Amino acid sequence: MTKKAILASCLSTTMLFGWQVAAHAQDAPVETATEAESGGIQEIVVTAQKREQNLQDVPAAVSAIGGDALEARGINETSDLMGAVPSLQISTPYGKTQPNFSLRGISVANEFSASTASPVGVYVDEVYQSFRASHGGQLYDIDRVEVLRGPQGTLYGRNTTGGAISFFTKKPGLAGDEGYFTLGYANYNTKTIEGGFDKTIIPDVLGIRVAGTVAKGGGWQYNPAQDRKVGTTDSIAGRASLRWKPTETLDINLKVYAAKDNPWGANAYAIGQLDGGRDAVGYSRFDPLQNGGSALGKNDVSADEGGKRLSSSKGVALNIAFELNDNFTLTSITGYDTGKYSTSPNDCDGSPNDLCSIRFNSSSQNFNQDLRLSYSDDNIDFVGGLYYGRDKIKTRNEPDFFGLLRPILLGAGVPGSSSNVAVATPDSIRVLPMFAVDPTLTPADANFCAPYTGPGTNPNGFLDARSLIALLTDIQLNNSGGGGFGGALSAACRAAGAPSFEPILGKQQFDIVRPSKAIYGDLTWKATERLTVAVGLRYTMDKVKFQNGSTIIYSLDGSTPVANLIPYAFPYNASLPRMNLSEKANRLTGRANISYEFADDIMGYIQYSRGYRSGSYNGLAYQGTNQVYYIQPEKVNAYEGGLKTRFLDRRVQLNLAGFYYDYSNQQTTQVVGATTFTRSANGRVWGGEAELTIAPMDGLQLNAAFGYLNSKYKGNVVDPNDPATQFTRNVNGNPFPNAPKTTFNAGFDWDIFAKGESKLTLRGDASYMGKYYFDAFGDYGLDPCDRAGAPGAVRPAGVAFTCGNPGYWLLNSRLTYQANDNLSVSAWVKNLTNKYYYTYGLNIDVFGLDYLNRGTPRTYGVEATFKF
Repeated sequence: MTKKAILASCLSTTMLFGWQVAAHAQDAPVETATEAESGGIQEIVVTAQKREQNLQDVPAAVSAIGGDALEARGINETSDLMGAVPSLQISTPYGKTQPNFSLRGISVANEFSASTASPVGVYVDEVYQSFRASHGGQLYDIDRVEVLRGPQGTLYGRNTTGGAISFFTKKPGLAGDEGYFTLGYANYNTKTIEGGFDKTIIPDVLGIRVAGTVAKGGGWQYNPAQDRKVGTTDSIAGRASLRWKPTETLDINLKVYAAKDNPWGANAYAIGQLDGGRDAVGYSRFDPLQNGGSALGKNDVSADEGGKRLSSSKGVALNIAFELNDNFTLTSITGYDTGKYSTSPNDCDGSPNDLCSIRFNSSSQNFNQDLRLSYSDDNIDFVGGLYYGRDKIKTRNEPDFFGLLRPILLGAGVPGSSSNVAVATPDSIRVLPMFAVDPTLTPADANFCAPYTGPGTNPNGFLDARSLIALLTDIQLNNSGGGGFGGALSAACRAAGAPSFEPILGKQQFDIVRPSKAIYGDLTWKATERLTVAVGLRYTMDKVKFQNGSTIIYSLDGSTPVANLIPYAFPYNASLPRMNLSEKANRLTGRANISYEFADDIMGYIQYSRGYRSGSYNGLAYQGTNQVYYIQPEKVNAYEGGLKTRFLDRRVQLNLAGFYYDYSNQQTTQVVGATTFTRSANGRVWGGEAELTIAPMDGLQLNAAFGYLNSKYKGNVVDPNDPATQFTRNVNGNPFPNAPKTTFNAGFDWDIFAKGESKLTLRGDASYMGKYYFDAFGDYGLDPCDRAGAPGAVRPAGVAFTCGNPGYWLLNSRLTYQANDNLSVSAWVKNLTNKYYYTYGLNIDVFGLDYLNRGTPRTYGVEATFKF
């Protein structure tokens, strides 16, 4: 521990430095007269340690962005934060409705189940938000955003191995009436309205604030298979906040809110992994003959099953702060919310063929209660409390795979009641091909594809797997699906009378229930005028329940249940009890921090902290009881050191941080066949960050940030008896998913002219996201990684996986003319160069394709803001 703490401290003082993101707290920022007169950098008030502090006094890696800065940078959705905070990466499987946050390489990786909790805790007005599908609707009428990097295992409620992102909404000011509304118009015929109104009913005592936003617009992607524009905008959200301060010592804030996002989702870019860039049935988006005579453009995806993506949430939050005396404050944070998420459906093959689609449907109910007591005097700050939270997520998924076979087989005379469904599990396989048992056989041998029903098969199974295994083996041998007909092996099995495998159409249901209790305390002692020592502990008691687990599949006609997969029964048994499992884990986490003020504006710190993320069940598994298993909790031991400095009359601010993480049981996703598995792996991460702000003159501020990550899996063994570690190849030596080595952003705010109330301001931003990998397999063992993975030696994958997602730059700009205190007009552009880049990927090699989500192309527009 000592060596690693020293290493982190050394890293913090030797790193190359970049520039810090602009951050301006909206709620009464602390600014001295000297700073205001000199044009120095404002002091920023944050509550990262559950008490108000100057950002520069917090001995931890924290970034804050205030409401004015969010507006100036055009940050109006969570993905925009990625270019504003070092070591923050945001990806998503389904557009902005379900962001996956990654801090310092810790994330849900490529997980796409709404029932999986994020290792980066998300909070709105201090209320924990467990349902990931609701994380995308927070950015309107915001006071500030605080991003805490590193494990937050003491003061924050749940699952914070990576850090915490806190959104603070504007609350009633109790000092008069005010309001604003903003009208916007952008390309793709996108129209937006946002507004807020603050009404003081009794000055300094009672007030209400109402805010809302509406956005609607056409799509940036065209789907010729459905003749429809997709990637649309269709959202609405609103909140009402009541603040009652009957005495100087009691402050009560009640908030109700609701949000809904229901766009036509942009379809995935499916890049074929097999010979000629084709998928398992021979489709290529680059083949003109398969796409109406011309290759698809960059903004085109031909998908037969693309649909809408609904996410909605509503809730209530009650925050009460009661100052018991000059030293003690009692605070209660209560929140209850519900949410829904659905795709109807998601086309997972990105083609006009009915090869892969799935409907995801989840709903959540979440309750959180945090009760804490704070004490503060000249030398001691203490925060201690009790926490209880419970979230329940009900999921109903409907996989629909190989659907293109249905009309072909029915047209060939196969009865609709047939049940040779392509689910290959120990429960379902009744027949194997003889060549799978005796690899010396060749297609020329008479019994090459003879039925085998010995050990390894289930006499009560329903699948004759000969044609399925033959096709998959042909793909491995020939790097081609033969247009869906396979090769020599498939032909030999057809000659032997092996029936065709049939589509998978099923209905999966399960509930995840996660009650959590915790007791915590954090003590900060000002040992001397310059030396401060802080220690904190949190003891968490978690349960994870997998309830009402059930999967049924349908016959070839698509409507008749033929078998239960979870639990297993063939033929179908309507009264079969559902699967219920439960696990619990109790964990101690915390921190130890020492900080020292070397001078009035120079502070250094070293810290050890431990973070914890609750265990989980392999929720998306649907094909067999052997696929439903428990994943042990994650644990991160983190060692960090840093410097926070201001100099040159506070016109320059430089913050540095270095860190080393020991990471156990990272939860990550692997798709095998047509099933998703959550795996578990150990590793380490080290790196550092630098943030710099410069105010060289009045009306000009320069800001930037740099982050470096070095992640690696190590110490893992593929254990065939442990499904949580059964990767198809060992991941040791590979980098973490969604963990770019370098991230960088730089920007400026320049008042081109200012006269009286009028001002013209130009904002410019450049951000760089370094190369990273979409999953845990790195380059898939290819050297050089300049081509698709060849079937046979490794699992196939396209170059986006084997070579990594290339680094890319994004440029944004905003020009604002403020006519007076009540009126301003802005013109803006995002992704100025129209960069084509991917943000998310899955290897779905059973269909022979890479599933890739593209970043939003160039958008631009104008806005007018009226204040009153």
